[in-house]
Amino acid sequence: MNSKRYSFYAVIAILSALSVMATAAEPNLKGIMQGLRDDVVAITDGLLIDDLKSVADGATRIANHERIPAEQVQLVATELGSEMATFKQFDVSVHNLSLSIAAAAEKGDRDRAIADYQSMMSGCLACHAAYKERVAAVLSEPGKGE
Repeated sequence: MNSKRYSFYAVIAILSALSVMATAAEPNLKGIMQGLRDDVVAITDGLLIDDLKSVADGATRIANHERIPAEQVQLVATELGSEMATFKQFDVSVHNLSLSIAAAAEKGDRDRAIADYQSMMSGCLACHAAYKERVAAVLSEPGKGE
């Protein structure tokens, strides 16, 4: 249980690090990540208090998050090169798992929602461990991602 608690707090810390204030007018990766963090917290809270509507709502928002601006996608793709396909696969996995979480919550299947949530969070942690520093660095260059 302690490793799960540690993993949850690590995810929140990582997402928070990427989530510096974003302008409301123009989405950017940092702003999108901040919204995703908020949605993860909503799912977690929903699971903890057995509010499956909140779980479904948070998971649906994750699945339908705003698209990263094309300019930022290009910067990340240039930085990651051949690793971009793996980076993209993390996004696809989170998308698919969030849809599954929402469907499970809507059906009242708390156990499946929890299992998919844990898989989603494992994917988030793995992606952040592999790419967070590089992506944040390329997007924080003056005039490039802010």
